[in-house]
Amino acid sequence: MSKLGVTGFIFIIAAFFLLCYQLISAALKLGPSDDFVFRNVHLNDVLGQNFFNWIYTIPSIYIQSLAEFLISAPLLFWLLGVALIFFVIQAFKRVK
Repeated sequence: MSKLGVTGFIFIIAAFFLLCYQLISAALKLGPSDDFVFRNVHLNDVLGQNFFNWIYTIPSIYIQSLAEFLISAPLLFWLLGVALIFFVIQAFKRVK
């Protein structure tokens, strides 16, 4: 397995651990009501909203809405997407 494959595998493991963290935190919040509330972790939660204030200064509303969509995507999708990119790059580098 190449370095790109290992890197993609590391991102998948990180996504798995993040999913386990989210499931455990949702299970620990169970109380007498038995409401299982699964809360996704977003980039805003990790880095803070102040880190993304520059998005609101983008003059184009379309690019601004795209950037808001990307930062509001769950971190689990980001990790899996980056892993997929590494696996695709590895697949194209092997073909000779």
